[in-house]
Amino acid sequence: MKLLLLMSVAVGCVVLSFLWREPWIGGVGLLVAFVAMFTDRDDVRVDEKRSYETEKSVRNMRSRHR
Repeated sequence: MKLLLLMSVAVGCVVLSFLWREPWIGGVGLLVAFVAMFTDRDDVRVDEKRSYETEKSVRNMRSRHR
């Protein structure tokens, strides 16, 4: 949800930079998009008492199929 919010703010800033002819607003939008891209987390909840797979192994399995 946070990713969607930050990306919509970034797109809004880039659009406003074209409408108001102010390039710094677009730069702010690109910075917000950059922050959104690297702060998005894909948390994997694995109950290690009932499963032999660790969070790292689950992430590795997911990344192979993307």
